[in-house]
Amino acid sequence: MTELVKSENSSYARYEELLLRRDRLQKEAFQYERAYVREFGDQILDVFRKKIECIRKKKTIEYCQAAANHGRSVEQAQLTEYLQREMEAFQKQLDDMVEDSENAKSIQLISEGDLLTIKRTYHKLVKQLHPDINPLTNKTPELFELWQRIQIAYQCNDKKGMQELELLVTTTLEQLGIENPKIEIPDIEEKIAEIQAEIAKILETDPYAYKYLLEDEKAVQEKKSSLSEELKTYEDYSAQLDEILNGLMASEVSFTWQMN
Repeated sequence: MTELVKSENSSYARYEELLLRRDRLQKEAFQYERAYVREFGDQILDVFRKKIECIRKKKTIEYCQAAANHGRSVEQAQLTEYLQREMEAFQKQLDDMVEDSENAKSIQLISEGDLLTIKRTYHKLVKQLHPDINPLTNKTPELFELWQRIQIAYQCNDKKGMQELELLVTTTLEQLGIENPKIEIPDIEEKIAEIQAEIAKILETDPYAYKYLLEDEKAVQEKKSSLSEELKTYEDYSAQLDEILNGLMASEVSFTWQMN
């Protein structure tokens, strides 16, 4: 039945081709983003750490100046609580960035043969479970979960995971009594146009556009220099904030510190 429907709809082959290309480009964009983090992640983290250090010092200054304006002393416990509350979101962002950087560094390169195996397996699974081809995927929890796992394994070049999922899909379809889906795609020309627009957007924006930066050695060095300059700017600003804090400690504000 599947082949019959395909032959009746001459646009199906083009639609399937575009689906696969879009998914491949999304995967490549993910890989370029991982490569970008591996290349610049440590410097980006250094800049962000120094940035939140400056934010913390600035908030400390603002807190202390407000206390001085109202004739209050600065209680250590209250200041610590205030800074923890104010910096919580920044610290969470930093923690997420550190984890992301470590994950990017842990990705291992695989052979062309393994990539080909992953590609072939994915193409087979697309015909069975892609929600744009098989409407049952979004309606059946077991199939939807499998499709989500397939997407993750495909993005991460997980050959073993893809092969295991191939078997699981076959078994699950049999258990659910689902044969080859009848492929009927309404408004297929409109859907083709939508996918073409998605592909154009992927190619023109980050993270796919990181490709052109990473392939240009001069651009990579310029990016690293820019990050170094940004770090130096924050270092200078941090030193200026230290001077202001030292001035507050020496004159305008009285502090009450808790003794351990």
